[in-house]
Amino acid sequence: MSKFDVIVIGGGVVGSGVLRDLSLRGVRTLLVDRGDFASEASGKNHGLLHSGARYVISDPESAQECAMENIILRRIAKHTVEDTGGLFVATRNEDLEYLESFLKGCSKTKVEHREITVEEALEKEPFLTKNIKAAVWVNDGSIDPFLLVVSNVLSALQNGAEALNYTSARPILSDGAVTGVEVLRNGKSKKYFSEIVVNATGAWAGIVAGQVGIKLNIRPNKGTLVVLNNRVINHVINHLRYPSDGDIIVPHYSTMILGTTSTFVENPDSILPENEEVEKIMKEGEEMIPIVAESRVIRAFSGVRPLFGAGSGRTATRGMLLVDHEEEGVEGFVTITGGKLTTYRLMAEKTADLVCEKLGVRAKCRTAEEPILGSEGTPPSIEEIQRRFQVNSLTAKEIINKYGTMSSTMPQKPGLICECSLVSRAEIVHSFEALLAKNLRDIKRRTRLGMGTCQGQFCVHRAAEIMVEDLKFSAPQALNSLAEFLDEQWKIVHILKGDQLRQLMFAKVMFEMVGNIRHRGKEDA
Repeated sequence: MSKFDVIVIGGGVVGSGVLRDLSLRGVRTLLVDRGDFASEASGKNHGLLHSGARYVISDPESAQECAMENIILRRIAKHTVEDTGGLFVATRNEDLEYLESFLKGCSKTKVEHREITVEEALEKEPFLTKNIKAAVWVNDGSIDPFLLVVSNVLSALQNGAEALNYTSARPILSDGAVTGVEVLRNGKSKKYFSEIVVNATGAWAGIVAGQVGIKLNIRPNKGTLVVLNNRVINHVINHLRYPSDGDIIVPHYSTMILGTTSTFVENPDSILPENEEVEKIMKEGEEMIPIVAESRVIRAFSGVRPLFGAGSGRTATRGMLLVDHEEEGVEGFVTITGGKLTTYRLMAEKTADLVCEKLGVRAKCRTAEEPILGSEGTPPSIEEIQRRFQVNSLTAKEIINKYGTMSSTMPQKPGLICECSLVSRAEIVHSFEALLAKNLRDIKRRTRLGMGTCQGQFCVHRAAEIMVEDLKFSAPQALNSLAEFLDEQWKIVHILKGDQLRQLMFAKVMFEMVGNIRHRGKEDA
């Protein structure tokens, strides 16, 4: 079909949320993204399910929105959430000056919180520094942004929507109205038409708006994060102070993610972590969890926030920006940007309300009540998954935690492929067959293969074999996909040092010289 009611540009968490919301209201909707779903900012963050506590003083409105949506997401997307809880800890005497204002802010914005003793905090988290002065428990959590986005997309497809990844799109402007998009997919151009086009491209929203002559003052703001190989905490740990660099540690599966920085950038496509950023984040993390100093950095990456309005990177609002560009003389074009991962559903609801009003559709939003795919019903038991996939109980539990009810529909492919992240053969096949994966980088996002301690060095070649053996990819296609995966993994070489750098370079040489991966993968494809 080339005619839709609505076309959404941007396959991040907000775009996927808009797609699902509109599909539940019976609106014929197409989603397009130039890369994979959640491959940009929606996947390049610390995976925090915000309690709202971080913003109770600097941005109370965003704090209230996070507190409300936190509760909703735990219900509708429970298979993507780990209920860790969070601790705000004071490590310096000057932090105590912030404590009273923080507690008042939490109460005012209805952010769930509880002041606890230092002894209780240390009992909950033994690896905390013994120098903490005060502690407050909040309702933070950890969320898998990749599976959240994919589950939203798959839920929308069940409702009749369509979605295309690896499809670049440019709005079509005709006589002062946007009438659809022209896309480029697999080297071929095609036009899709619609009544309304929604610009949900985050930090790229200003660039997309500029393509139809609209000036939108989006300020891309880079945030760098560091991934450590060991998880020694079970709560999200936050510095109890005004928002600043390196003020959070998030437990995420078997790793810890430390972040983040805040730097305005001109080009959201050209961002990489820098040594100074990594060192600053590690130093701040060590102040809360001393063992950070002895931990191995397995990855560093940067995402980009779509900020707008006045203020520095820390004081600029985390609220949403919803614009109907008809008021600027361009009909059929709507932009939604800003916000937080935690508030994506609310952003999508507001956007869908506006779109439906313009279309004359009276259906109400249902996304706060109806769960996304994977969180509906009861997932299978650990014993059932063990039998189906011939894996141990720990791996079976991990599969259920990641995919929820979807784990019962995976093909019966026995075996474990990635020991670090406990990724089974069934997950890899399922991701290609049902989760819209096109290559091994997509597999990483859907299964976490390559996100653990070895960073894919001991398992990604096994996944490439599965592409050929189980999924009928050609050997050159699998080798090319393997080379692209490794190129992405090796981007962090400039921030490593000592034994960590030597380990990565050894693995690189093994793949390039012994396996001849780069040469064969790219030349034969």
